[in-house]
Amino acid sequence: MNARQPTLPPLTLTDSGAREELRSLLQPFYGAGALASVDVHVADQLGRLAGERDAGVLLALAFAVRAPRHGHICVDLRLLKDEDVLPEQLKQVEEAEEPLAPLPWPEDRIAWEARVAQSPLVDAEGRPDSARPFVLDGRLLYTRRYWHYQHRLAKVLIRRFGERCDVADPALLKTGLGGLFDAVEGVDRQKLGAAMAVQRGFCVISGGPGTGKTYTVRNVLTLLWAQNTARRLVDDSVPTLRVALAAPTGKAAARMKEAIGDKLDEFLIRAQTALPTGATVDDLSVFLTDLQPSTLHRLLRWNPANPTRFRHDEQDPVPYDVVVVDEASMVDFALMAKLALGVSPDARLILLGDRHQLASVEAGTVLADLCGSSTAQGLRLSSEFVAELAATSGIDLSADVAHTEGAGPWDCIVQLNRSLRFKEGSGIGTFAKACLSIDGDAAAAVSVPTDPSRFPDTQLLAHTDGALSKAAKDEITAGYRPYLERLLAGPRTGESPVEHHAAVLKAFDTFRVLCAHRRGALGVAGVNKETVHLLEVARIRGFRVRGVFWPGMPVLVRRNDYVVGRFNGDVGVVVKDADGELTVAFPGEDDRVEYLAPSRLPEHQMVFAMTIHKSQGSEFEHAMVVLPGRPSPILTRELVYTGVTRAKLRMTMLGDPELLGAALKRTVRRASGLREELWGPGVSLATIKGE
Repeated sequence: MNARQPTLPPLTLTDSGAREELRSLLQPFYGAGALASVDVHVADQLGRLAGERDAGVLLALAFAVRAPRHGHICVDLRLLKDEDVLPEQLKQVEEAEEPLAPLPWPEDRIAWEARVAQSPLVDAEGRPDSARPFVLDGRLLYTRRYWHYQHRLAKVLIRRFGERCDVADPALLKTGLGGLFDAVEGVDRQKLGAAMAVQRGFCVISGGPGTGKTYTVRNVLTLLWAQNTARRLVDDSVPTLRVALAAPTGKAAARMKEAIGDKLDEFLIRAQTALPTGATVDDLSVFLTDLQPSTLHRLLRWNPANPTRFRHDEQDPVPYDVVVVDEASMVDFALMAKLALGVSPDARLILLGDRHQLASVEAGTVLADLCGSSTAQGLRLSSEFVAELAATSGIDLSADVAHTEGAGPWDCIVQLNRSLRFKEGSGIGTFAKACLSIDGDAAAAVSVPTDPSRFPDTQLLAHTDGALSKAAKDEITAGYRPYLERLLAGPRTGESPVEHHAAVLKAFDTFRVLCAHRRGALGVAGVNKETVHLLEVARIRGFRVRGVFWPGMPVLVRRNDYVVGRFNGDVGVVVKDADGELTVAFPGEDDRVEYLAPSRLPEHQMVFAMTIHKSQGSEFEHAMVVLPGRPSPILTRELVYTGVTRAKLRMTMLGDPELLGAALKRTVRRASGLREELWGPGVSLATIKGE
């Protein structure tokens, strides 16, 4: 054993022989950092209480306890291997005086699985009423809590796959779809997604940046409002349509509000054809502008005193007819399960997101599991739904999709594949398209930033001795100089302080450095520190860094605070108010500015650089993506794709082409049984209805 490895904490198994056997087995895993004290403690204590003496079984239970902290719902006992459990150690092996020895996994995995199944701590039959703390489902081992989340979520979703929603006026729907969507060559997936959302109780609209997810959902809301209004015009006892918009973070919710209201006057002119006789665009405008997005926690009424539960659940669902959730890729497994249960079976649930983006920081890859085998290259629908679309929506897909029998997830999910953000020949768009091709075309993606003559909107700059190169530093200085000069020059003639600060905030949001790591010279901490230094030596008139806060300091809020109205992901800039006092300016609605005293800020950090994870849902004219200087297990295709597609006009990548290519061949691997439950060959509504 390497002398640097920590020693296993004391164990409590009463049988001394079993205790020593367990110590001998667990020590290499604990010493290498694969297991934490909490994992060992839970397995040891449960083993003592239940009389489980098999060290191999307790090893499996320890990894099941560990799984959710590392993004997994469960552990696959047959596939567990060193690289899955040593993410931080991989980059240290080269420097270790004694390389880590291979971990002592059980040699016969099938026999290991059989022993786990026989444990008094394990329910191998998946009985919902069992009190055993672990569940073995095939070769997947879960803690009871996460198996329960998966089981209930799958049960709710499979029921929803077959839910058909009556359309009161099919002729009005056909007219609305024709008026709201332009004619396009081939299948209009936005139009298909809108029809799905109207005709099904559950719908997932997935797509990359610029594919029109929010545009589509605004049309959906218009179509649903039109149907509801048509009914109310002939029967005043029909209640008004109740809609909730939500997102995982406060900033994502605010962006949703902005997108719904974007170019609203132009939209209302177009929307006239979708409205029933007797309804006006003014009525529709009031409906859309009155929508107030919230965080999912606020929607479900989170209780800080009992943080694992919400007020709204299966017994008391949220009081809405339609619930739309944006940035669904960021929703973790537990929260998605509680959301699905908290929405009434009679209400529509619509999820928007990009299945190819990074998953939640917490456990699960729910959106990717939900989308399953759906792709941007092909469409698959049931024959029944194809016929229903033709009859109710006027959409004829009989010759354009692969047909299957029976309702399933394929009738509720559409993958948008046309991006309007990137022009033809755009390097950013070409890179994203290569990433999204089946299995990802790493070579094609790497060729984009390494060929600036062909793709002038992208470039790749190498690091210098594991640190930022001079070219990279020059780009950072050039990216942040404009907003500082705009701030420090003061308001222009006729410009109010609020208008001035709004312009500064807009200028700051044109450029951002996005890092794969939080720590190190090439991580958020190092790049933030280096950026302050670069701006100090750039001789920007009036720029001074003094004290904890200083004019021009960018701030990222890291925790929701409903009292002060600031949310995780909000970005502001420190400015001076009319009295010369420091305050933090945040962008508000309609180019307004909201101010908050630095002393009232929730948990926050400086944000010249932010993690790619934190950037999800954001857009910048120029994004700089910083790769680490050496291979890293967190460097995956999803991470790189997410970082690159934050850029609208220009993308600069810092790193090595070989490292980039290796990253694009690695995908996020999180153990979960949800995809198999939703898309497996045994899935049918009958299996759920018969429970």
